[in-house]
Amino acid sequence: MTFIAHTKLSWLGAAILPTYFLLTLLIGWLAKRHKGSSNDFLNASRSLPLWIVCAAYLAANCGALEIVGLSAMSAQYGVQAFHFYWIGAIPAMVFLSLWMMPVYMRSGVHSVPEYLELRYSPAVRLLNAWVLALMMLLLAGISLYAIAQVLEAMLGWSFVLGISISASVVIAYVLLGGVRATIYNEVLQLVVMLAGLIPLALRSLSVEALHVASSDNSQSHLWQSTPLFSQQARLDSFGVVFGLGFVLSFGYWCTDFVLMQRALAARTDVAARQVPLWAGFGKLGFSFLVVLPGLAAHRLFPQLGHARPFDQALPMMMNQLFGPTMLGVGLTALVASLMSGLAANVSGFASVWTEDIYRAHLHTGQTETHYRTMGRAATIVAIGISVLASSLSFYFSNLMEHVQLIFSVFNAPFFAIFLLGMGERRITARGAFAGFLSGTGIALLHLLAVARHWIHYGSTMNSNFHAAIYAFCTTLLIGGLVSATDRSQTAIQQQHTGLIFRWKMWPPVAGDRLLWALSFILLATCLALNVIWR
Repeated sequence: MTFIAHTKLSWLGAAILPTYFLLTLLIGWLAKRHKGSSNDFLNASRSLPLWIVCAAYLAANCGALEIVGLSAMSAQYGVQAFHFYWIGAIPAMVFLSLWMMPVYMRSGVHSVPEYLELRYSPAVRLLNAWVLALMMLLLAGISLYAIAQVLEAMLGWSFVLGISISASVVIAYVLLGGVRATIYNEVLQLVVMLAGLIPLALRSLSVEALHVASSDNSQSHLWQSTPLFSQQARLDSFGVVFGLGFVLSFGYWCTDFVLMQRALAARTDVAARQVPLWAGFGKLGFSFLVVLPGLAAHRLFPQLGHARPFDQALPMMMNQLFGPTMLGVGLTALVASLMSGLAANVSGFASVWTEDIYRAHLHTGQTETHYRTMGRAATIVAIGISVLASSLSFYFSNLMEHVQLIFSVFNAPFFAIFLLGMGERRITARGAFAGFLSGTGIALLHLLAVARHWIHYGSTMNSNFHAAIYAFCTTLLIGGLVSATDRSQTAIQQQHTGLIFRWKMWPPVAGDRLLWALSFILLATCLALNVIWR
């Protein structure tokens, strides 16, 4: 099948993408008029209305990690891609709202690294900041790679041309307005995403997407064909529930810098706690918008995974099902989703580098203008490095495998020391260091063993889930043992016990009933979907 989408575009469809680019630059210019401190430019904490923050929170998650990656997952693995929503998102988002957000707000921090400094030491904050910076550069590279894949598949542009144009647009509006421009652009990007994905999902039903794999039971059910524990299976219940559903999911939703930055931009504490819950309903809707087209692509394009990478499943579906004008809407929706992820990670890197590394450890006591300038310089550096990092994605069959590998190596160990520090006051900074290094070391050794075929798995994704579990457990064990024998540092002081998680630490406040009602509806819906698709 010949796949040349750019010959189908009408003049109106072709005009939609450049119009979108101009709108993003206009938003950046308008945000530039807002004057404030370096924190306003880098974090925008406590300054934005709830609906803006919720839309930005959802859009920041729905970048390369979501739209292209999970449509590729559904084309490759079938309906088990729903696990990334119903097990891998909703429970963690509820936990974040009800119990984790109060800890962040009570401590008064602007970021996860800042919390780790208060809980452990400046050295632990610095370690976390460097790791976060590396992760965001790698994730920005994935977004650039995905944008280039989409533009190549749908417009025939070369890889270099695709990343050059998209990177230039993102760097322009981030430099103009900082994270405030990024957040307002994410609202626009969410609207554009929905305009392109809703029609595609509805049209995918016409090719019987729900029965795409009636001859292959493993593609049609969430749990019935999934063994309890089997390294040789494509996915097993142990890896899905504990690796994805707990370690990777809770680690991502409860500690991810970009998401916390968005939530903490809400004006009030009650609004900040509502952000993950309202976004959770958006995640439930996105699960169908992304997975259904991937299921249909598995049926329509048998060359996926062979002649063409799974990451092209969604653009191929748009080329097949959209007319000349709607194809322009679909193309713009894909580019908007990917630019959202790129901009979020680039602006996140600028914030981490400037606030948590440069300002906190390298060059203290400078003016706000100096730190804003450093933030803009960090944005340019981040784009340059992410361009180089984008080439790494060529080594993976789909983007989600690449993303989950990054999180299993780096985020799983940090989630463990975060959980240790929040749950037990006797955990020390030395224990946190030893635990993180041990957990990351185990994850890297596991990766080496898989690459050398010393350990065999049925899929790269199953390998990632198991690696996350082993890294997390190793970090907990070593961190606890080292802290128990550490006499060089006392436990957290009594005046900082607000940094420790307690189930009944906070009295009821206004809005609590709404929080609990939204949480119950989310969890009940999640459970019902798992039963229906079991």
